[in-house]
Amino acid sequence: MKVVVLKESGSALALAFMVIFLMIFAAIFGFMLFSVQGGELIVLGFFAFFMAIVFFGIYALVKKRREYGRAQRFADACTFSDSGVSFPESLEFEYGTLELRGYWVGSGKNRSYHVEREFTPSKKSRASNVAFPEEGFKATVAFDGTGKVSVPAVRITDELYRDIVVLFFTDEGEVKGAGTVTVSTDRDSAQVNFRGEGRFITGTVYSSLNKARRVKVALTAKGFDYEKVIGKGKSFEFREPMLPEEKVIMVGTYGTVSPKLILSGFNGETVVMGHGEFRIRAILDIPLRPDIKAEESFRVELRERAEGEREEKEFEEEWGVF
Repeated sequence: MKVVVLKESGSALALAFMVIFLMIFAAIFGFMLFSVQGGELIVLGFFAFFMAIVFFGIYALVKKRREYGRAQRFADACTFSDSGVSFPESLEFEYGTLELRGYWVGSGKNRSYHVEREFTPSKKSRASNVAFPEEGFKATVAFDGTGKVSVPAVRITDELYRDIVVLFFTDEGEVKGAGTVTVSTDRDSAQVNFRGEGRFITGTVYSSLNKARRVKVALTAKGFDYEKVIGKGKSFEFREPMLPEEKVIMVGTYGTVSPKLILSGFNGETVVMGHGEFRIRAILDIPLRPDIKAEESFRVELRERAEGEREEKEFEEEWGVF
């Protein structure tokens, strides 16, 4: 079982840099103010405007670091296991689904990252622990944080830990489906045979290429404009997990959690995993031409528990036993 505290790396360094830069700029301003004759008001106005921007940036960084610190302290006070989370004390919380959407606005130096968050509670409770939910998740996030995440979560409502969120990514599930994806042009063709094996999507690729350099196999999902390449070559085999190797619990705060931070918890690479419907794509990589693509769908479903396991789980949840 893996525990991840969601926080940005390098935020302390950025804060220190901004403070040092502010001190240097203040020294330069002081020199200009006493050296320039007749332009004091112009210099003062420019300085005030610049200082407002810098102070806003410092305030935003300090606020983020405070939230990261709250999440870290909460995680340090909890006990985590494959069965769930034990809180440091009895807490009020909401259980539900957290949906996140991350996207970039603008271009170049004006490019900025935005996050839409929606937590839909299904029940409220007070307890000193919460069991790992038997529910699926879905994460389709590109390398730059663009994408969506839907995951079962707990949101603390007690004042001390208000808006701390605990996200649950299960490793339980099975890839369902098998088939063939065929992609071709007048002079090139490729066939991708795929099937589910436990939590893996596996398969083989056969091709006859003339103009195309290679065949790529990628994973994507409906509404996701990116793809994760899981194999490339002429004739090869592929095997890609659709679920984590182990249960993953992520801890953060509601105001800072984002697909970008969740991506860092999964080693920072493009993520296409979870439960529900996905697409496997065959791609002919042809020089000086747009890629030729074809795709088929498959599903990842939660494993059904046996009757005895369900009764045991219900007993544990009722009595707060892990």
